[in-house]
Amino acid sequence: MSNFGAMDLSGLTHKDQPVASKAIADWLVKGDEATLRAYLSLSETTPVLMLVTDQSEASARVRSVAYEVIQASAGRFAGIEISIEEQPQIAQAVAVAQAPAMLAILAGQPAPLFQGEATKEQLMTVLGQVLQMASEKGITSQVSANGTQVTPERPLSPEHQAALAAIDSGDLSEAKRLYEKLIIEYPNDSEAKAGLAQVKFMIRLSEGSSIAAGDELAKVFGQADQLLVSGDADSALGSLLDRFEVDLEARDQIRQRLLELFILIGDAEPSVLTARRRLATLMF
Repeated sequence: MSNFGAMDLSGLTHKDQPVASKAIADWLVKGDEATLRAYLSLSETTPVLMLVTDQSEASARVRSVAYEVIQASAGRFAGIEISIEEQPQIAQAVAVAQAPAMLAILAGQPAPLFQGEATKEQLMTVLGQVLQMASEKGITSQVSANGTQVTPERPLSPEHQAALAAIDSGDLSEAKRLYEKLIIEYPNDSEAKAGLAQVKFMIRLSEGSSIAAGDELAKVFGQADQLLVSGDADSALGSLLDRFEVDLEARDQIRQRLLELFILIGDAEPSVLTARRRLATLMF
Protein backbone atom coordinates (compact mmCIF):
# COMPACT_ATOMS: atom_id res chain seq x y z
CA MET A 1 0.00 0.00 0.00
CA SER A 2 1.32 3.44 -0.90
CA ASN A 3 0.08 7.01 -1.14
CA PHE A 4 -0.30 8.87 -4.42
CA GLY A 5 -0.59 12.43 -5.62
CA ALA A 6 -3.22 15.15 -5.53
CA MET A 7 -6.06 15.49 -8.01
CA ASP A 8 -8.90 17.69 -9.19
CA LEU A 9 -12.50 16.71 -9.91
CA SER A 10 -13.82 20.21 -10.41
CA GLY A 11 -14.50 19.48 -14.06
CA LEU A 12 -16.97 16.79 -13.10
CA THR A 13 -18.90 18.88 -10.60
CA HIS A 14 -22.10 20.64 -11.62
CA LYS A 15 -23.10 23.49 -9.33
CA ASP A 16 -26.78 22.82 -9.97
CA GLN A 17 -26.43 19.06 -9.39
CA PRO A 18 -29.08 18.00 -6.83
CA VAL A 19 -27.93 16.20 -3.72
CA ALA A 20 -28.15 12.45 -4.24
CA SER A 21 -30.86 10.51 -2.45
CA LYS A 22 -29.93 9.17 0.99
CA ALA A 23 -31.16 5.76 -0.23
CA ILE A 24 -28.43 4.32 -2.47
CA ALA A 25 -28.61 1.30 -4.79
CA ASP A 26 -25.88 -0.64 -2.98
CA TRP A 27 -23.02 -0.05 -0.56
CA LEU A 28 -20.51 -0.10 -3.46
CA VAL A 29 -21.97 0.81 -6.87
CA LYS A 30 -20.35 0.65 -10.29
CA GLY A 31 -19.91 4.20 -11.50
CA ASP A 32 -19.52 6.38 -14.56
CA GLU A 33 -19.33 10.18 -14.85
CA ALA A 34 -23.06 10.63 -14.19
CA THR A 35 -22.97 8.43 -11.10
CA LEU A 36 -19.84 10.18 -9.87
CA ARG A 37 -21.53 13.58 -10.19
CA ALA A 38 -24.37 12.34 -8.00
CA TYR A 39 -21.92 10.95 -5.46
CA LEU A 40 -19.94 14.19 -5.43
CA SER A 41 -23.17 15.88 -4.37
CA LEU A 42 -23.84 13.14 -1.81
CA SER A 43 -20.38 13.80 -0.34
CA GLU A 44 -21.67 17.14 0.95
CA THR A 45 -23.50 15.22 3.67
CA THR A 46 -22.07 11.67 3.73
CA PRO A 47 -18.43 10.54 3.29
CA VAL A 48 -17.96 8.89 -0.10
CA LEU A 49 -15.29 6.29 -0.87
CA MET A 50 -14.10 5.91 -4.46
CA LEU A 51 -12.52 2.55 -5.27
CA VAL A 52 -10.59 2.44 -8.56
CA THR A 53 -10.25 -1.12 -9.88
CA ASP A 54 -9.18 -3.22 -12.84
CA GLN A 55 -9.59 -6.91 -13.71
CA SER A 56 -6.76 -8.09 -11.45
CA GLU A 57 -7.08 -10.47 -8.52
CA ALA A 58 -5.70 -7.70 -6.29
CA SER A 59 -8.63 -5.46 -7.22
CA ALA A 60 -11.07 -8.30 -6.56
CA ARG A 61 -9.62 -8.82 -3.09
CA VAL A 62 -9.73 -5.12 -2.22
CA ARG A 63 -13.28 -4.85 -3.61
CA SER A 64 -14.41 -7.69 -1.34
CA VAL A 65 -12.81 -6.13 1.75
CA ALA A 66 -14.10 -2.65 0.89
CA TYR A 67 -17.67 -3.88 0.43
CA GLU A 68 -17.57 -5.73 3.76
CA VAL A 69 -16.23 -2.71 5.65
CA ILE A 70 -18.62 -0.21 3.99
CA GLN A 71 -21.59 -2.49 4.64
CA ALA A 72 -20.55 -2.88 8.30
CA SER A 73 -20.33 0.90 8.72
CA ALA A 74 -24.15 1.04 8.95
CA GLY A 75 -24.51 3.79 6.39
CA ARG A 76 -21.64 6.02 7.48
CA PHE A 77 -20.02 5.65 4.05
CA ALA A 78 -21.27 5.39 0.47
CA GLY A 79 -18.99 3.60 -1.99
CA ILE A 80 -18.50 4.04 -5.74
CA GLU A 81 -16.32 1.76 -7.87
CA ILE A 82 -14.62 3.17 -10.95
CA SER A 83 -13.10 0.83 -13.54
CA ILE A 84 -9.76 2.19 -14.69
CA GLU A 85 -10.32 0.38 -18.00
CA GLU A 86 -13.91 1.48 -18.65
CA GLN A 87 -13.58 5.01 -17.21
CA PRO A 88 -9.93 5.98 -17.83
CA GLN A 89 -10.80 9.70 -17.90
CA ILE A 90 -12.00 9.55 -14.29
CA ALA A 91 -8.91 7.65 -13.19
CA GLN A 92 -6.77 10.27 -14.94
CA ALA A 93 -8.71 13.08 -13.23
CA VAL A 94 -7.85 11.64 -9.81
CA ALA A 95 -4.22 10.89 -10.79
CA VAL A 96 -4.59 7.12 -10.46
CA ALA A 97 -2.41 5.27 -12.95
CA GLN A 98 -2.67 1.82 -11.40
CA ALA A 99 -5.41 -0.11 -9.62
CA PRO A 100 -6.53 -0.90 -7.01
CA ALA A 101 -6.65 2.48 -5.30
CA MET A 102 -9.04 4.25 -2.96
CA LEU A 103 -9.92 7.89 -2.30
CA ALA A 104 -12.23 9.60 0.16
CA ILE A 105 -14.50 12.38 -1.11
CA LEU A 106 -15.67 14.98 1.42
CA ALA A 107 -17.75 17.97 0.31
CA GLY A 108 -16.80 17.31 -3.31
CA GLN A 109 -13.06 17.25 -2.54
CA PRO A 110 -11.20 13.96 -3.13
CA ALA A 111 -8.28 12.88 -0.95
CA PRO A 112 -6.06 9.84 -1.59
CA LEU A 113 -6.20 7.02 0.95
CA PHE A 114 -4.07 4.29 -0.56
CA GLN A 115 -2.87 2.67 -3.77
CA GLY A 116 -2.28 -1.06 -3.86
CA GLU A 117 -3.77 -3.76 -1.67
CA ALA A 118 -5.10 -3.17 1.84
CA THR A 119 -6.27 -5.55 4.55
CA LYS A 120 -9.50 -5.19 6.48
CA GLU A 121 -7.63 -3.99 9.58
CA GLN A 122 -5.70 -1.43 7.57
CA LEU A 123 -8.82 -0.14 5.83
CA MET A 124 -10.74 0.18 9.09
CA THR A 125 -7.92 2.23 10.60
CA VAL A 126 -7.79 4.56 7.59
CA LEU A 127 -11.56 4.98 7.54
CA GLY A 128 -11.56 5.84 11.22
CA GLN A 129 -9.38 8.80 10.32
CA VAL A 130 -11.74 9.69 7.46
CA LEU A 131 -14.66 9.78 9.91
CA GLN A 132 -12.72 12.18 12.10
CA MET A 133 -12.09 14.52 9.17
CA ALA A 134 -15.71 14.23 8.06
CA SER A 135 -16.93 15.09 11.54
CA GLU A 136 -14.80 18.23 11.57
CA LYS A 137 -16.57 19.30 8.36
CA GLY A 138 -20.02 18.39 9.65
CA ILE A 139 -20.37 15.55 7.13
CA THR A 140 -22.09 12.97 9.30
CA SER A 141 -25.36 11.95 7.61
CA GLN A 142 -25.98 8.24 7.04
CA VAL A 143 -27.38 6.47 3.99
CA SER A 144 -29.34 3.27 3.46
CA ALA A 145 -28.89 0.68 0.71
CA ASN A 146 -31.67 -0.65 -1.54
CA GLY A 147 -34.06 1.91 -0.07
CA THR A 148 -34.17 0.23 3.34
CA GLN A 149 -33.47 1.97 6.60
CA VAL A 150 -30.13 0.96 8.08
CA THR A 151 -30.51 -0.36 11.61
CA PRO A 152 -28.04 -2.19 13.81
CA GLU A 153 -28.69 -5.82 14.71
CA ARG A 154 -29.55 -4.68 18.24
CA PRO A 155 -29.80 -1.23 19.77
CA LEU A 156 -26.61 0.17 21.25
CA SER A 157 -26.68 1.22 24.87
CA PRO A 158 -26.46 4.96 25.60
CA GLU A 159 -22.94 4.42 26.90
CA HIS A 160 -21.82 2.81 23.64
CA GLN A 161 -23.55 5.52 21.64
CA ALA A 162 -21.71 8.18 23.63
CA ALA A 163 -18.36 6.50 22.95
CA LEU A 164 -19.09 6.25 19.22
CA ALA A 165 -20.19 9.89 19.17
CA ALA A 166 -16.89 10.85 20.78
CA ILE A 167 -15.00 8.96 18.05
CA ASP A 168 -17.08 10.63 15.35
CA SER A 169 -16.28 14.05 16.82
CA GLY A 170 -12.56 13.24 16.96
CA ASP A 171 -12.43 13.20 20.78
CA LEU A 172 -10.48 9.98 21.16
CA SER A 173 -9.52 10.69 24.78
CA GLU A 174 -13.18 10.93 25.75
CA ALA A 175 -13.99 7.77 23.80
CA LYS A 176 -11.19 5.97 25.65
CA ARG A 177 -12.52 7.18 29.00
CA LEU A 178 -16.03 6.03 28.18
CA TYR A 179 -14.95 2.58 27.04
CA GLU A 180 -12.75 2.14 30.13
CA LYS A 181 -15.73 3.09 32.31
CA LEU A 182 -17.92 0.58 30.48
CA ILE A 183 -15.40 -2.21 31.02
CA ILE A 184 -15.18 -1.44 34.74
CA GLU A 185 -18.96 -1.59 35.03
CA TYR A 186 -19.42 -4.54 32.63
CA PRO A 187 -16.20 -6.62 32.58
CA ASN A 188 -17.62 -9.08 30.02
CA ASP A 189 -18.66 -6.42 27.48
CA SER A 190 -16.77 -7.65 24.41
CA GLU A 191 -17.93 -4.70 22.28
CA ALA A 192 -16.49 -2.23 24.81
CA LYS A 193 -13.20 -4.14 24.84
CA ALA A 194 -13.06 -4.08 21.04
CA GLY A 195 -13.90 -0.38 21.00
CA LEU A 196 -11.20 0.41 23.55
CA ALA A 197 -8.59 -1.54 21.61
CA GLN A 198 -9.49 0.33 18.42
CA VAL A 199 -9.45 3.75 20.12
CA LYS A 200 -6.12 3.13 21.85
CA PHE A 201 -4.66 2.08 18.51
CA MET A 202 -6.01 5.23 16.81
CA ILE A 203 -4.56 7.38 19.61
CA ARG A 204 -1.13 5.80 19.22
CA LEU A 205 -1.18 6.40 15.47
CA SER A 206 -2.37 10.01 15.84
CA GLU A 207 0.33 10.82 18.40
CA GLY A 208 3.14 9.63 16.13
CA SER A 209 6.32 7.89 17.18
CA SER A 210 8.09 10.15 19.68
CA ILE A 211 10.10 7.46 21.49
CA ALA A 212 12.67 8.31 24.14
CA ALA A 213 16.22 7.22 23.44
CA GLY A 214 16.92 3.81 24.93
CA ASP A 215 13.23 2.88 25.29
CA GLU A 216 13.53 -0.37 23.38
CA LEU A 217 10.14 -1.71 24.45
CA ALA A 218 8.33 1.39 23.17
CA LYS A 219 10.25 1.00 19.93
CA VAL A 220 9.07 -2.60 19.58
CA PHE A 221 5.48 -1.55 20.31
CA GLY A 222 5.69 1.25 17.71
CA GLN A 223 7.12 -1.07 15.08
CA ALA A 224 4.33 -3.59 15.74
CA ASP A 225 1.71 -0.87 15.20
CA GLN A 226 3.30 0.17 11.93
CA LEU A 227 3.45 -3.44 10.74
CA LEU A 228 -0.25 -3.78 11.52
CA VAL A 229 -1.06 -0.58 9.63
CA SER A 230 0.85 -1.94 6.63
CA GLY A 231 -1.33 -5.05 6.73
CA ASP A 232 1.29 -7.46 8.07
CA ALA A 233 -0.47 -8.82 11.16
CA ASP A 234 1.76 -11.91 11.27
CA SER A 235 4.93 -9.84 11.59
CA ALA A 236 3.30 -7.42 14.05
CA LEU A 237 2.36 -10.23 16.42
CA GLY A 238 5.59 -12.10 15.76
CA SER A 239 7.73 -9.13 16.77
CA LEU A 240 5.90 -8.85 20.10
CA LEU A 241 6.17 -12.58 20.73
CA ASP A 242 9.90 -12.49 19.98
CA ARG A 243 10.29 -9.75 22.58
CA PHE A 244 8.06 -11.64 25.05
CA GLU A 245 10.34 -14.64 24.77
CA VAL A 246 13.50 -12.78 25.84
CA ASP A 247 12.29 -9.81 27.95
CA LEU A 248 11.14 -11.46 31.18
CA GLU A 249 10.74 -8.19 33.08
CA ALA A 250 8.34 -6.69 30.52
CA ARG A 251 6.22 -9.77 29.91
CA ASP A 252 3.08 -8.36 31.51
CA GLN A 253 3.21 -5.23 29.32
CA ILE A 254 3.88 -7.23 26.16
CA ARG A 255 1.13 -9.73 26.94
CA GLN A 256 -1.34 -6.90 27.47
CA ARG A 257 -0.41 -5.33 24.13
CA LEU A 258 -0.74 -8.72 22.43
CA LEU A 259 -4.23 -9.20 23.87
CA GLU A 260 -5.24 -5.75 22.59
CA LEU A 261 -3.99 -6.58 19.11
CA PHE A 262 -5.76 -9.94 19.19
CA ILE A 263 -9.04 -8.08 19.73
CA LEU A 264 -8.19 -5.49 17.09
CA ILE A 265 -7.28 -8.04 14.42
CA GLY A 266 -10.03 -10.52 15.29
CA ASP A 267 -9.93 -13.66 17.40
CA ALA A 268 -10.86 -15.89 14.45
CA GLU A 269 -8.07 -14.61 12.17
CA PRO A 270 -5.37 -17.22 11.37
CA SER A 271 -2.58 -14.85 12.48
CA VAL A 272 -4.23 -14.48 15.91
CA LEU A 273 -4.83 -18.22 16.31
CA THR A 274 -1.18 -18.92 15.52
CA ALA A 275 0.04 -16.17 17.86
CA ARG A 276 -2.19 -17.42 20.71
CA ARG A 277 -0.71 -20.90 20.41
CA ARG A 278 2.82 -19.55 20.52
CA LEU A 279 2.00 -17.27 23.47
CA ALA A 280 0.59 -20.21 25.41
CA THR A 281 3.72 -22.22 24.68
CA LEU A 282 6.00 -19.41 25.87
CA MET A 283 3.97 -18.87 29.04
CA PHE A 284 3.74 -22.51 30.07
